[in-house]
Amino acid sequence: ICQELQKLKRAEGSIRMTFGLLHKDLHQQGIVGSICHLASTVISVAPLDIVDSAVAKTTQRKKSGKVMQEDNFFSIKDDLILSIQNKPSQSGHVKADLDTNEGDPTSNLTFNLRLSEAEREAKEKVALPFVFSQEKKSALLRPSQSSGQIMYEPDASDDFDEEDPDDDLDV
Repeated sequence: ICQELQKLKRAEGSIRMTFGLLHKDLHQQGIVGSICHLASTVISVAPLDIVDSAVAKTTQRKKSGKVMQEDNFFSIKDDLILSIQNKPSQSGHVKADLDTNEGDPTSNLTFNLRLSEAEREAKEKVALPFVFSQEKKSALLRPSQSSGQIMYEPDASDDFDEEDPDDDLDV
């Protein structure tokens, strides 16, 4: 299905728009994710706790890469008339069956994101690159009588010879 949708997407000029309906409770999450990745606009509709009310979450990706998201609340009256609302009329929340998982994303990691006190102290003692020493700082800030002064600290890579890049010739 994804390959056919990709072919339709590449057929410029002949097909301007493809519209599809996908019940994500009937398909595996990977398939739903792949189809949503191919789509330029995805509209997810979910019921609210309020009777006869729902929310349509629209995610639209522009060709420039900009992503626009919009939530539209609506309700269906008894005579089947669609009523669009700015916000839900009561304090209703979207049911938890949407793809928003409430929980700590760092809870199931195999590594630790927090630093112990000893690790924090060791981190603060590390000298950062491109941080000037006090001597170099004072030399740069001190007005000099000469026309210019060049401060240079050679690196290990400064011993690079363009004619012998792998340093295997003893000349």
